[in-house]
Amino acid sequence: MNRYITGTNPSGLFKSPSHGSMTFYNTSRQKTFNLSFPKRLPQWIKYDKRVLKFMGYFCEHVVESAYENYRIRKCNIFYYLEDDTMHIDEVREENSGIVQGYFVKRQRCQKEGEKGVYITWRDFNLRSEIFLFGKKFRICDCDAFTKFYYADNGYSLNQPEEIPEIHFEDKFKNVDFEQNKKNIAEIKEYIEVGLKGGHPNKTLKQFLENDRKVLNFDISWFDDKYDKEEKVYKMNYYLADGKIEVREIKVNNSGKDPFPLLLRKMKLPKKPQFTYCPGLLTKEDVYYTPKDLILGNYVYVFGRPCHIVDCDEFTRKWYKENLGVDMNPIKVKRNPPQRVIHPIPSHNGFGSEEDSLLSVFYLNPAGKVHEYYTDKFKRDKHILRFNAKLISPVPSDEERKFILSYYVRDESIQIYEIADRNSGRLSCKFLERKKMKNPYTNRYYSEKDLAVGNTIYLNKYTFRLLECDEYTKKYMRDNAEIFRDSDCSEVIERIKTSGNGYDNFQTYLITILKVLDPQNKGFISSDEIKEGFKHFNLYLSTQELISLTDYLKKDENGNYSMEDLYNLIVCYK
Repeated sequence: MNRYITGTNPSGLFKSPSHGSMTFYNTSRQKTFNLSFPKRLPQWIKYDKRVLKFMGYFCEHVVESAYENYRIRKCNIFYYLEDDTMHIDEVREENSGIVQGYFVKRQRCQKEGEKGVYITWRDFNLRSEIFLFGKKFRICDCDAFTKFYYADNGYSLNQPEEIPEIHFEDKFKNVDFEQNKKNIAEIKEYIEVGLKGGHPNKTLKQFLENDRKVLNFDISWFDDKYDKEEKVYKMNYYLADGKIEVREIKVNNSGKDPFPLLLRKMKLPKKPQFTYCPGLLTKEDVYYTPKDLILGNYVYVFGRPCHIVDCDEFTRKWYKENLGVDMNPIKVKRNPPQRVIHPIPSHNGFGSEEDSLLSVFYLNPAGKVHEYYTDKFKRDKHILRFNAKLISPVPSDEERKFILSYYVRDESIQIYEIADRNSGRLSCKFLERKKMKNPYTNRYYSEKDLAVGNTIYLNKYTFRLLECDEYTKKYMRDNAEIFRDSDCSEVIERIKTSGNGYDNFQTYLITILKVLDPQNKGFISSDEIKEGFKHFNLYLSTQELISLTDYLKKDENGNYSMEDLYNLIVCYK
């Protein structure tokens, strides 16, 4: 059956009916498209882990040297296609005297002089210059992937050029080169011992003056090869012989082997020299001394840059007395330790939940000492009873009556149903005595959760507490620190506080009498009291209203005396 075309007309063959043209029908089914798949991949997916690399340099002026007037600093420019960011890394050169490495952190860079316009990959080309942060970078070459990417996108690159070299650098290439000489002192000492001479002890004075004196430092090292985390160690410098020891700090449940030492006690060279065969003479090593171990400096433990961040009180005192240096701790921002949360399994229904949790928290669970044992004589035999109503969509449940009993000793709840005659129900237990949890807070019901007017949720049943007996009222008044709504002094204080906006307290009381009893009847119901106080933005709960009306005189109709209410507000303390 033919269908009328109501959508768009991509072919342009049909005209709109509003122009007086004929209506056409199409017998072919329209094509459907799966809109859950994007027609075009996002940039961060399409160019993930694709980076353009350019090699170049920039010139730095040198004004305090007689050998050179400018210096060429080689750089690598990395451009990330996934988010159009870039970073610049300076090529490290040996013995340059310049802090090299990360030159510009990864970020989006604006064009020079154009606010809000950022540099893109189309702005790069070989044998061209680009301005970043006040410096002019000359781009000389790029890697193979960059050339392929530009060719694939239809952009032609210029021919690469060589980065210029300065002959001044050749003058300092062999500065550290020194031909190893024979150690004449060792030969002389060997001959002296062979002739029955003694060993010269050059460090005896240092040992006698500094025996058992140790400088203690806190150092940190970021392991970027294996664990990818920061590790903290204790470094000890022995003043008696100038040796250094680095000890690991054992952390329980860290998942690491308890290896005691990162570096055994030895003299730590600043630049270790390794030989290809034993006994090969090398230049004498330069070792770390206390002058090198200032807070904030780095100690290189055989290729591991360790940052000195803190020291003990003895070390601070030693540096102050001998070197005149104040050793102030370095503030280091560290990530908080990961807190492993072990999920607690749900209760299987056997025994109490508290007893089952003992097997979760302890390997050898012991008997639980209940909290109520400490004040057993105070809490024992206290039972709070309430008349409750079942809230249910079933009409017949509206007439059912229940008595909810709360046992203060063990916080258990029991419900008993009272059936009327000829109702078709039996008076029996509705809920066996046991501790119950609030399904919304996942906590056991406590005595402070029980108040007239509150709603209790028990086993998918909803109960509303309508009233309580006299014993429960007395218990609530005696424990006003728990049942604050049952404390009449708290209710009176709230009433007095709501009259702060009036000129005086007497005017406020007269206004209360006029609002609560406009017809001057002398007796009003509890609902009229509750609604009247809403005029003063004072919303009383059902339990607070009961605590207030317990002190008022009632007539035969159950109404409360206004005179007693006035005297209660004025005279109650």
